[in-house]
Amino acid sequence: MGGGGGAEGQGGGGFSIIVPLLLIMLIFYFLMIRPQQRAEKRKKEMVASIKKGYRVITAGGIRGTVARVYEKEKIVLVTVAKGVDVEVALAKIEAAAPPGEEVVVGGAGAKTEKQASKPKEYRGPRRPRRR
Repeated sequence: MGGGGGAEGQGGGGFSIIVPLLLIMLIFYFLMIRPQQRAEKRKKEMVASIKKGYRVITAGGIRGTVARVYEKEKIVLVTVAKGVDVEVALAKIEAAAPPGEEVVVGGAGAKTEKQASKPKEYRGPRRPRRR
């Protein structure tokens, strides 16, 4: 009737469960949490540096130029077109660039590119190739 010796073969069961769990948590931290913290830090720095004349893109996709910054209210007055000004909360600005630079929104954060001094030459509509 040998049913009594089953528990003797499983020594140290608690420690062998904790190690893989800690490894999973560590990997999760470096792949998910840390990059998100870096992105938030870059966005806060970008928002803090916004001044009059900066080109911005809002979370709603509106592009414009900063006409005025209200620090206390955390609002920016953005000029969309001549005579058209929009108040936008600083938290809703996705990207900003100093005057003379193009605003580009990227997946991991906003980037700026220098505007090309010479625009591309228009060559007309493209025609399909004949076979």
